[in-house]
Amino acid sequence: MHDHDPADRTPAAGASARVARLRAPAHVGAGVERPITVDQTNRSVVVDEAVIVKWFRPPRPLPHHGSDVLAHLSEVGFDAMPAFFGTDEADGLVVASVAEYLPGATDGWEWYLDEVHAWIDGTVPTAAMERRATGLGRLAGRLHVALATPSSRWPAPVGEVPVQTQLDRMRALFERARAVTTGITAEHLARRWSAIRAAIEPQGVDGAATTPAIAVHGDLHVGNVLAVGDRLVVTDFDGNPLSEDAAARQPAVVDVASLLQSIDHIGRIVDHRTGGARRGDLTFFIGDSVARALEAYRAELASASLPHLLDDRLLPALRVAQELHELAYAAAHLPHWVYVPDGALTAMFPDET
Repeated sequence: MHDHDPADRTPAAGASARVARLRAPAHVGAGVERPITVDQTNRSVVVDEAVIVKWFRPPRPLPHHGSDVLAHLSEVGFDAMPAFFGTDEADGLVVASVAEYLPGATDGWEWYLDEVHAWIDGTVPTAAMERRATGLGRLAGRLHVALATPSSRWPAPVGEVPVQTQLDRMRALFERARAVTTGITAEHLARRWSAIRAAIEPQGVDGAATTPAIAVHGDLHVGNVLAVGDRLVVTDFDGNPLSEDAAARQPAVVDVASLLQSIDHIGRIVDHRTGGARRGDLTFFIGDSVARALEAYRAELASASLPHLLDDRLLPALRVAQELHELAYAAAHLPHWVYVPDGALTAMFPDET
């Protein structure tokens, strides 16, 4: 018997309350259900305003990377995420996951944009923006330290992977992005492609070498960081749905590059919304915030005696590659987003000669 319609995978009435009561009995009373109505790949239902049940569309085969990550993080005491209560499984598939619901939480595409707008309007002080950037870096550092901490699920969580894998991925992203770029963005990048191609070939890096790897978040950007008052929590551990490596160990620097470029993207969006009138201020915001986030991230690794987890050799190239990924994705699926990686790449490579 199914608790959802196999045709549209909509959870049946009462199904979410049943799963929530099974996995988080202390948090469920009457079992009042409230579907999340925003467009999502999966279906999410809040139960008693305390628990959120995410129904996967389609169900995911076991082992399920996101659930494994959450179980590991829970065991090692990582608390900068909604509490994870478990999964509902059937026939070797993960049907749903159950986690803490955080009333009033907003994601970074909302809270960070609002704060940057308020900063350029003069209603939020620069010091507050500095603290936010530091908080994001600290959060990422704490996450990676936790992912590198042994648990019963992963007694040896840190491994080694070939650098060549990332070099190949970056080259493929370059070819894909260049092939799909059209219009004004193609004009902007026409004389930059050779410099971009060179930037994704880090000097002195031997493809045969290895680099430390963990079970990274896989899609770490400000949109997956929720603000609940002054508290920041990370969510959505299912990885990048477009990545073939979502369930594999990857270098921590992949997450770092993604997070840093999402901070950059916040600045690009506000610049776009304000018609370039505050570009100087926003250029400062991007540079300063990225630097502060990276500094705070490094400090967290250092405090846990894990500075080697960040492969600095790959960071500049992976930041460029992140924009190539954004560009290719936007060109294929989200045309109104193209201006963001266009702006980031143009800023990264200002010399068109």
